[in-house]
Formats: sequence, C-alpha cells, structure tokens
Amino acid sequence: MLNALSTVAQIIGNAVVLFFLYRFLIRAVGVERLGVWSLLLATTSLVTLANQGLSMSIVKFVAKYAGRESAADISLLVQTALITAGVILAVISIGLFPAARWALAFLLPAARLPEALAILPFALISLWFNVLGTIVQAGLAGHELITLCNYVEFAGSLSYLGLAFLFVSRDGLLGLAGAQAAQSAFGLAAAWLLLRRQVPGLPIVPRQWSRARFKEMLAYGVHFQWITICQSLREPVTKALLTKFAGLASTGFYDMASRLVVTLREMIVQSNQVLVPTISNMQQRDREAIPRIYRTSYRILLFLAVPSFAVLVVASPLVSVVWIGHYEAIFVRFVAILAVGWLVNVLCNAAYVVDLGTGALRWVSIGCAVTAVLNAGVGFLAGELAGGTAIVATASGSLIAGYLIVLVAHHRGTHESYRMLLPAESRTTLMLSIAGVLTIVPILYSLASRAEIPMSVLASIVLAFAALLALPVWEHPLRRRLFQQLASGMLT
Repeated sequence: MLNALSTVAQIIGNAVVLFFLYRFLIRAVGVERLGVWSLLLATTSLVTLANQGLSMSIVKFVAKYAGRESAADISLLVQTALITAGVILAVISIGLFPAARWALAFLLPAARLPEALAILPFALISLWFNVLGTIVQAGLAGHELITLCNYVEFAGSLSYLGLAFLFVSRDGLLGLAGAQAAQSAFGLAAAWLLLRRQVPGLPIVPRQWSRARFKEMLAYGVHFQWITICQSLREPVTKALLTKFAGLASTGFYDMASRLVVTLREMIVQSNQVLVPTISNMQQRDREAIPRIYRTSYRILLFLAVPSFAVLVVASPLVSVVWIGHYEAIFVRFVAILAVGWLVNVLCNAAYVVDLGTGALRWVSIGCAVTAVLNAGVGFLAGELAGGTAIVATASGSLIAGYLIVLVAHHRGTHESYRMLLPAESRTTLMLSIAGVLTIVPILYSLASRAEIPMSVLASIVLAFAALLALPVWEHPLRRRLFQQLASGMLT
C-alpha cells in the first residue's frame, strides 16, 4: 500500500512541478519554441527503445532472485543490464544524431532549425542518463522498493524546475536542455546509491557482464522490447505529423494536452503497475489468486478513472485559462480527444499488467503493433485531408483499437466473463459522467465561440459537475474498501 500511495503522491507532485514549469516556459520561450523542444524530445526518445525490455526483465528477475535471497545473482543481473544498455545506447545515439538532424530539417521551419540543432546533443545525453536510471530504478522496483524510486523521481523533478528557472531566462532552450541533462544525471546517481545499499555486492561502477543473465533477460524482454518499440513510436509520429501538417503551435498545445491527460492516467495506473512483481511471484506460489487480482484491479480502475477523466474534460477550459493564460480552443479540444483514448487504455491496464506479470505477451505485442500502424498510416492520411484535430483523433482511436485487442484476448484466454467489465456498483457513476460531459462540453464550446469565458464561470461549472459526481462516488462500495485499506495500511 505504501508503494501505491507514494506513487500517487509522486505523480501529483510531478504534476504540480509540470504546471509551474510549463506556465513559466510559455512566458519565457513561447509556445512555438516549446513545440520545438517537444518535437526534439519526441525524436530523440527513440533512443529509449533500447532499454525497455531490459527494464521489465530487471523488475521480473530481481523479484525472482530476491525471493531466493540471492544477492550475487541480482548484482550480476543489474550490472549486465547496465553495461548492455549503456553500450547499445551509445551506438544508437551516434547513429541517430545525423538521422535526427535530417528529420528536424525536414519538419522544422528554417528559422527554428539552428536552435534545435544546438540542443540536440544535450537531449541525447539526458536521454542516455534517463535510460540507465530507469534500469537502476527497475532494480529497486524488483525489491518492491517503489517508494524509493518515487522519492528519486520527485527530487529530480524539483531539481529540474529549479535549474530551468535558473538557466532558461538566460540561455533559452539551451538552458532548458542543460537543466534536463543535469536532472537525469542526478536521478541515475541517486538511484544507484540506493540500490547499492540494498545489494551490497554492487560495485561503484558496473564491470561484470554475464552471458547467462543476458540470455535470461533477453528471453523475457524480446516481446516486451517489441511492445515498447510500438508504444514509443506513437508520440514521435503524432508530433511529427502535427508539426508537418498543423504547425509548431499545434505541436506545443498537443504536448501540453498530452502531458495533462497522461499525468492523470499515470496517477491512476502507476499505483496498479506495482502489482507486476507481485503477480510474478504469485505465478510461482498461487496462480489461482491471479484472476481475483485482475477483477479487483479492474473494478478499482473503473471506479477511479471514469469520474476523474470526466472532470478533467469539463475542467480543461479552466486549466487552459490558468495554465496558458487564456482560453485556447485547440488545447481544450485535444484534451477531450486524448481523454477518450487514454480512458480506454486505463481500463485495459488491469489485463495488461496481469499479462506482464505472467509473461503472456503475444496479444499485448499484437495490440501495440496495431496502435503503431494505425497511428502512422491513418494519421498521415488524416493530416493530409483534415489537419491537426484529425491527427490527434487518429492517435486516440489507434490507442483504443490496440488496447481493446489486449483486453479481448485476455478475456478469451482466461475465460473471464465480459459482464464483469460493467459492474452494477459503477453504473450510476458511469452514466452521470457520460451524461455530464455530453451536456456540459457543448455548452462550454458555445460560450467560448462568442466571447471569453470568465474564470469564475468556468470554476462554477467544474465545481457543479464535481458535486454531481461526488455522491455516487462517496456511496460506492469500493470507496469504503479503499478507505479501509488506507487506514489499515494493508493491500488486500
């Protein structure tokens, strides 16, 4: 329970940091230059494809060897993963550099290109540190020390905010790139020191590489690597299409809308993600408990996600005024479209997590591939024919299609009843959420098309809608159960 609570607290803290950071950046560098930074990070994030299979393998196998109390195996496993990822990332970064220069020259206006090329090396360096830090944190997660990971993440976010305030006003995007590189290095160093306290056999610098441990991780990680490649392509492709067909301002507003929606998604999902090492252990000890965990996990996700996403959509105009400084119709539209896709993703997450924990990754791989192909292929046609909003709608729709495949395949493979997807206890909340969004959002759009909406009106609408949902949420049986768990500090 502490892991789940600290995860939620860390994500909330990061959301607050993100709010102040983006509010500052819009005023300091402008939304178009923010779009340049967003596109650059999306392009260089392809470097992270090299580590995700290793990271999930670390979580799974560290949990396995921790159960056997084999610190020597854990030490060898982590060192092997770090050396492997470090070398592969260095090679990929060197190869990606000219490709990234070409992509930026193709996508960006000529006036923005020199600044983007100047910060490209910093972006690659920070991603290198981030990837290695993720592997080290996976070692902590395998020991179920996710709370320590959350401390490192939040401390890194605070340092990034402070450094951004310090350097951006003087150096612009170059200062922001330097701040992120410093924050990434801090995160890696802090996580490594914490892991060495947990695994005393770890050296100061990784120096042992094991062929056997590498083959063990590869056997599990190859499927997950494919999954990660498909997932990681979605954001760079979407941002590239937006930049090409709708302009840098649309890319900047999309980045803000995406971060807002995904932050809410992470608050709900990451507390559920801590079950991966638990399910991995249970597969060895008590396989019959896994379906019960799935059903409980899904019910909690449904209870938390539906009203939360509904309130977010209704609150997006207010967020726009506070965060951007005025009502921005594109931002509000993007939030609504992305919220639908990520809500479906959240509801499918219980099946996804169980599949990760048990290693049943075939249909997860297929679903993620469908998402990537639809997003790129249909997204390009949508951009050609209809512009930015159609591109974002395609991104959301492809996300829905891919993860519904995961959900359906899980139910067919486990013979789980589809009726459990709509439990009677959540029907009132679901109907009120849908009805409220369908009623209130058109009214807000109509008001916005005539004149600026006063902040007091927006706040009143959001509070009224939240109050409407408060009673069924409060009376929900899962609310009582979650409160009891919080009080007792026990995860049932």
